[in-house]
Amino acid sequence: MPHLTAQNSIRMRLILIPACILSLGIAAVIGVTLYGAKARIASEIDSGLTLGDHLIRYALDDLADARSGDATAQSQALSRLREGLAHVRHIKVAYAAGAAAAPFPESGAPPKPKTTVPAWFQALLRPATIEKIYPVTIGGAPRGEIVMSSEPADEIAEIWSSLLFLTALLIAISIAIVTLILLTARHTLAPLRQLVDGLDRLGRGQFGAVGEIRIAELRRIGEHFNKLAATLARSEDNNHLLIDRLLSIQDAERKELARELHDEFGASLFGVRAAASCIVEAASGSLIGPAEAREIVERAQTISALADAIQKQNYRILDRIRPVILHQMGLPDALRQLAEAWRSQHRDFSCVIDIAGQGRIFNEEVSLTSYRIVQECLTNVARHSKGSAVRIGMSVDAAAAPSGSPELRLRIEDDGAGLPPDFRYGFGFLGMSERVRKLDGRLKIGAGATGGALIEAFIPVGPKAQAETAGDQAGGRRAEETAIP
Repeated sequence: MPHLTAQNSIRMRLILIPACILSLGIAAVIGVTLYGAKARIASEIDSGLTLGDHLIRYALDDLADARSGDATAQSQALSRLREGLAHVRHIKVAYAAGAAAAPFPESGAPPKPKTTVPAWFQALLRPATIEKIYPVTIGGAPRGEIVMSSEPADEIAEIWSSLLFLTALLIAISIAIVTLILLTARHTLAPLRQLVDGLDRLGRGQFGAVGEIRIAELRRIGEHFNKLAATLARSEDNNHLLIDRLLSIQDAERKELARELHDEFGASLFGVRAAASCIVEAASGSLIGPAEAREIVERAQTISALADAIQKQNYRILDRIRPVILHQMGLPDALRQLAEAWRSQHRDFSCVIDIAGQGRIFNEEVSLTSYRIVQECLTNVARHSKGSAVRIGMSVDAAAAPSGSPELRLRIEDDGAGLPPDFRYGFGFLGMSERVRKLDGRLKIGAGATGGALIEAFIPVGPKAQAETAGDQAGGRRAEETAIP
């Protein structure tokens, strides 16, 4: 099945679109959280400053009412202030003593945040510091001042922690949603993969049906696909049957025509030549004058020459219709003679023929099919290859066919321009393919090692289709290569 690009894949769209929506949702949640964070911090700081202001003012009133020498009352007032400030958040309180003031330790300082907050996040949310100063008077005498300032660090840390948790939770939920969508898409789109695989098989000439599709929206498509595949299979079978019948009728007609040309025309032409010879002999011994005898002889020789030319033409027609050499010499020698005749007609080409094993005898169909394949390939090389060399190979591989039986292998390769990008079967290749298919063989057409065209035919030959002579069985296979200059 061809791989789909991310732009055209339904599965990728089903994943990317929800993922983008979820990402936008996470970004919106983060934006809303940050947008409300400043108001939250300001509210918390205002609440802490108000509560701290009340506590400090109450403590200062108690200190102002205490006597100057009453250390117990002063200590109790400061203790209450420290205890109260310890529960107030978002403020920082310090005591700045005068020259004669008693020490007053820092109190109300917020605990250090447990979470490390990035500096950029603090700078983004930290508001301007608010500071309040409270003069301390004990027994009517000034004793320094208390400084209260805002400190939002703990609130910023809480917002940062909440934001991290919320973001992680949303990302986990998004991943779970995308994973579920991926699994659902894989299950839902499985029938589409079945249909695509089925279409690929149809393109390769395999008309098998797809399995049952359980998705209601695609079930009818699968049913129509199976009907189409069955129709194409029947049409293909009918076409093969018609082509097989056509080839059989064609071969039968050629055989009958060859027999008539050989038996009828051959005998008649032989009779004409014999009669002409008799006329020549009779004219030579007759009592007619020399001039008349010479004219008779010339006319008889003309008849004999015409009969000889017609007989040669008849032999060429016989060779094209039904190669007699196949019956006289066998396939290997017939292929050699075919290559030699082709090379004599096309002197710009060099031709090498390599036949492994001698003395093999094949049945009529195998021999004729092999001969026609080589003949058609040589014709195509001369017409279309634009090359200068062709190589023909023939061998029999034992147990090489898918069925495990011996296999005749033909290989025709040229050094020409090769097959065009838009190559399609013509009548010649279609005829070769059908002849090979009729014998349960295979035909491969592609590019050779030198860039030219390479045609390979694999034809099964069983024990009845080919046999080896006793000499070949004793001596083993031997490769004979004949180069035609």
